[in-house]
Amino acid sequence: MYSEIIKVEDKKINLGIEILRVILCFLVLCFHCLKKHQINYFLFFIAKTKFFHVPCFCFISFYFSNIIFFSRIIIKFKKRLQRLLIPYIIWPLLFFIIDNNLYYNKKISLRDLKLQLIIGRQFSIPLWFLFSMIFLTILFMILSIIFKYHFLFVLQILSIFSYIMQYSHYFYLFEEYKDNVKFSILDTINILPLSFLGLFFSSFKVVENIKPYRKNILFLPYLFIYIFLRYDIFVNLGGYGGIIHIFSSISLFIGFYLLPLENSHSFIQKMIKQITSYTNGIYCLHTRINRFCRIEFGFSGTLKSCFII
Repeated sequence: MYSEIIKVEDKKINLGIEILRVILCFLVLCFHCLKKHQINYFLFFIAKTKFFHVPCFCFISFYFSNIIFFSRIIIKFKKRLQRLLIPYIIWPLLFFIIDNNLYYNKKISLRDLKLQLIIGRQFSIPLWFLFSMIFLTILFMILSIIFKYHFLFVLQILSIFSYIMQYSHYFYLFEEYKDNVKFSILDTINILPLSFLGLFFSSFKVVENIKPYRKNILFLPYLFIYIFLRYDIFVNLGGYGGIIHIFSSISLFIGFYLLPLENSHSFIQKMIKQITSYTNGIYCLHTRINRFCRIEFGFSGTLKSCFII
């Protein structure tokens, strides 16, 4: 039996996934902070990972939330909501205070703050992801209570409906809405199938079942990742390109989950876990830090400046 699931500070983790979370967080940062005119052939591949990072974060988030929805443990449900709600509420309040007193001459109104807290996308765009996670967490919990043993089937139907909408250009139905409202709704619908897949893979132990063959198949996820980066497969099919999100997320997750890191030194395990405890904060703050660095230090959107941020 493999022992890659280890305990660090009383929490079960997979070291490969912890490393993946750091990589994904940096790719999000690069996507938002790299300037297009700074992108050469090598950085072109980093820019294309927009199909990888947030979708894979959704997959990971719900993969490790399996017990909440299938055991319907209210305490764990509340803890997950708390982890999501604290940064979702605290950061906009801090941005509101700091911007109005230091930098932007009170350009953030109380109305802006209210909209940010309601839809997660007004003056701090990255927080739409937390909005979607909160909404889907509540929705999934309600559905799991109502449908119980048919919970996954209901999510599968909703996921199919999501892709039908995506590839029928359903976003035109929301044209009358402002961009912040429109994209908060659309992005939540778009990541629902990835959240369902995370629960599905976890429930049926898909990755666990292929673990005994990892020496023979570990190269496959990375081959797929290269192909997705090198060629625009499943990208230009219309809609929001949801199909590429599925394949890229599954490939990344399997590729890193199966890495043979179970015998890594405990110090390395704890160090990586300590680093990954900050990925949520980095995701929430990177656009603000980028703006601060551009104003104060003249950062120009290079890969070097992204590493510093």
